[in-house]
Amino acid sequence: MPISDQAGVRTLETADDFDETRLEGIGFVFHGTLPPENGKRASTKAGQNLLHFARCGKLEKVTDGEVKFWFRSIRVAKSHLDETVGQNRWKWCKVCEREITQKILNEH
Repeated sequence: MPISDQAGVRTLETADDFDETRLEGIGFVFHGTLPPENGKRASTKAGQNLLHFARCGKLEKVTDGEVKFWFRSIRVAKSHLDETVGQNRWKWCKVCEREITQKILNEH
């Protein structure tokens, strides 16, 4: 299914799209590399294929050469990334992961 047909997923194609998303600070942003069409998966470098809160300061270090997606919810992000990038081929930003863990601990 094309990305534009899925609710809650948007490709950030330009620097302006990316900056606007960061400014709004709503949702989640993924950056990284997609596997090639031939199915061979290249190794990923540290700091690639990460999912962040849109307001995460680490997003300032993202390069222009990476693919970027915005997601409305974690559920949509996980489903989309497992399908397009591959299960266990992406992960949470460590800063964002700590924030989520702390939020869960505070609720209980």
